[in-house]
Amino acid sequence: MLLDFFPTGSQFLWALAVLPAAAYLHGLLGLGFVTVAMPILVLFLDLRLAMVLTVPAALTLSFKLAFFGSGNIQTVTRFWFLPLCMAVGAMSGAWIFQHAPAKLLLGIIACSIVLFLSVDYLKKAHVHLPSQWVTPAAVIFGFLAGNTETAVNMGAPFLLIFCLIAGLSPLAVVQTINLCFFTGKVIHTITLSIGGPGFAAVAPTEWLAGALLAPICIWICAFGERRRARTHVDTYRRWLKNFLKVMVVVMIGKIALF
Repeated sequence: MLLDFFPTGSQFLWALAVLPAAAYLHGLLGLGFVTVAMPILVLFLDLRLAMVLTVPAALTLSFKLAFFGSGNIQTVTRFWFLPLCMAVGAMSGAWIFQHAPAKLLLGIIACSIVLFLSVDYLKKAHVHLPSQWVTPAAVIFGFLAGNTETAVNMGAPFLLIFCLIAGLSPLAVVQTINLCFFTGKVIHTITLSIGGPGFAAVAPTEWLAGALLAPICIWICAFGERRRARTHVDTYRRWLKNFLKVMVVVMIGKIALF
């Protein structure tokens, strides 16, 4: 029966509370949907279910902001190969997802959040790559982002660090990162549908719950986008960083008790 593939009522309500809030932040900041959603969801859901519920909304949000955003298209075309590097990395990340124990995957999530938070240090240190190193760095960081994208559903940290040290403008960062997200999410969807030794393949009907949440997330994300257009978002970034610091501690505690 169809309901056999649907999350329990409490699981669905938990996702319904978490994902729209993450979508609003994604619209407000231009990124952060999965970075916020995943560590909260896995507090009470297993990693596989958290991914299945998150991927449909993440795929549609990244498509919207990548192809219908207001970024600098010249910057996007300059790094046309970045999604391809991410796709290659996503293939090895798929192997990690299929074979690594859940405790290791939770550890990767915690490390990804720490990397995300390290962006502030790089900003203060004014770290910028020489022009001749930008392309090799794009290949390396794109590959690493692809690995974490399919392994734990979080490719943003490596991509954000690259965009920062490459000196991209904020608008270009939003569109470039979301273009990479879209590529990674397509491969991630295929990976989940195939399954592996540690995770059963996701049946087409299992995507239904996440697909039902996706339109809600798109609608809520639009409110965040409109707010971003008329509001200085530094305050929200500080809130996000403080929240993620707490989540790192919580994730480490969960790993210790796993």
